[in-house]
Amino acid sequence: RLGAVSVRDVVKMHDGKENLDSMKDIVDVCIVGAGLSGAYAAHELLAIGKSVSVLDARNRIGGRLLTAEEQGGGDLGGAWIWPKSEYAMQQFLEKINVKTVPMYLDGETMARTADGQRHVLPSGEAARYAACGGGAVRVRGGAASMVQKLLRDDDDSKKLSILLGMRVVRVEHGGGVIKISFAKSESSAYGCETSEIKCRAAILAAPPKVLANTIEFHPPLPRSKVESMIATPTWMEDYGKVSASFPRSWWREFNMSAISIDQIGAVSTWWEACSGDDGDGTSPTLAGFVTANGAKALNKMENAEALHDYVIGTLNNLYGVDAFTMGMHKVKADVTTKGFTGEEGLVVSKGGVTITYKSWLEDPYTKNSGKHIIKDYPREYGDRYLQQNTGSIFFAGTEVAKGSGHMEGAIIAAQRAVSDVTQYLN
Repeated sequence: RLGAVSVRDVVKMHDGKENLDSMKDIVDVCIVGAGLSGAYAAHELLAIGKSVSVLDARNRIGGRLLTAEEQGGGDLGGAWIWPKSEYAMQQFLEKINVKTVPMYLDGETMARTADGQRHVLPSGEAARYAACGGGAVRVRGGAASMVQKLLRDDDDSKKLSILLGMRVVRVEHGGGVIKISFAKSESSAYGCETSEIKCRAAILAAPPKVLANTIEFHPPLPRSKVESMIATPTWMEDYGKVSASFPRSWWREFNMSAISIDQIGAVSTWWEACSGDDGDGTSPTLAGFVTANGAKALNKMENAEALHDYVIGTLNNLYGVDAFTMGMHKVKADVTTKGFTGEEGLVVSKGGVTITYKSWLEDPYTKNSGKHIIKDYPREYGDRYLQQNTGSIFFAGTEVAKGSGHMEGAIIAAQRAVSDVTQYLN
C-alpha cells in the first residue's frame, strides 16, 4: 500500500478512562462506533440523563465521515445532503445549528470520453453530470465537524466516556447485564489483553458486515440476524476519494463548475469540495470518486510522488489547465508525505498543491470480508432482520435504515435505536 507514517488522531478527544473510572460499574448504554449514527445516539441518550460509553476501533471519531482538515477541508467520506428530500437530516442540521453550502454548479462542465477526447459542455449542464445531481448541499467546514460537534458538546459530561483505538472482540449478553470485551486495535487478533465494560443495553453502530466478522457474540446472534448482517453491503466499501487542494480556485477563474466526468482516469468524476472562503475549508479543493477499478490503477503507482503527478496530469487532461496555472510553483519541488491510504488517507504535498487519497476499500473497519461467506443475495438497507434488536442489543448505522446509505440513514437509525433503547431501559 502507498503510505508514509502511522495514523494520527484527527480529533483530540479524551480517552474516556477518567470518566469511565468515575462511573458506576455498569453504564446504561455502550455504543460501538463513533460515526454519525453512534455519536447522535450518544448525544440524545446523554440529553435524557443516561450514562454512555462509546468505543471505536479507529483513533478518531467520525467513522465514514472524514474531512481532510489540514489539507484544505474536502470530505473524504460522506459529503452530500439533499434538503428537499431528506427531511430528517434537515431537521437534524437545524437542531444542532450546522450550516451548509450549496454545491457549486456554475460554469462549464468537462468530460473525457473513452476515446480520449476532451469535451467542454456549456454552462447550465453541471447538475446533469454531477455525481450528486442537483439540489445537494455540503456541510460548511466538512461533514466530520457534525460528529465533533455532537461529542464535543458532551465532552465535559461525567456520564460520557469515549474510548478510541479500541476494537470490540466479544459481547456477552442474555442476562440483565451485557459484558463487552475490547482490546487495543493494534494488538494481535489472538491472545491479546482485553478490558471489559458492563452495560444495561448496547447499540452497535458500525457496519453490520464488519460487526459480524469481527465480534464474537455469546450466545450467538440468531441465524436470520447474522445472515442479514453479512448480506448487507457496507456503504462506501467499494470506493475511495481523492482530494486536491490548491492556492486558488482556478476553475472558477476560467468559468468552470469543476464538475467533470472521466471515462479513462482512475478518478471517475470530480467536483468542488470546498471553496476555501468564509469558513468553507481553508484551501480551494477538488474531490473525486475512485472506484474499485480506479483503486487498482492507483495502487500500481510506484510511490507517493507518482500518485501526485498522476492526479495533476489527469486534471490537466480534463480541464485543459497546466500545473503552473493550477498553482504549482515548482514542478520539481520537494515532496512531503504522511499517512496511509487505508487509514486517514495518504497526504502528498508538492509545489504548493496537496493531494490526499483515502481508500475505503483498504479500510479494515469499512471493507471486511472476514470469516463469513455470503451465500445469500445482497439485502437492501433497512432489512427487517437487521433492524430487529436481540434482547438488550440494538443496531444503528446507515445500513440499518431504509434508503440509499446517505447520512440521513445514519440519523434515522440513531433515532430509532435511541427510542427502542429508552423504552427498554424504562
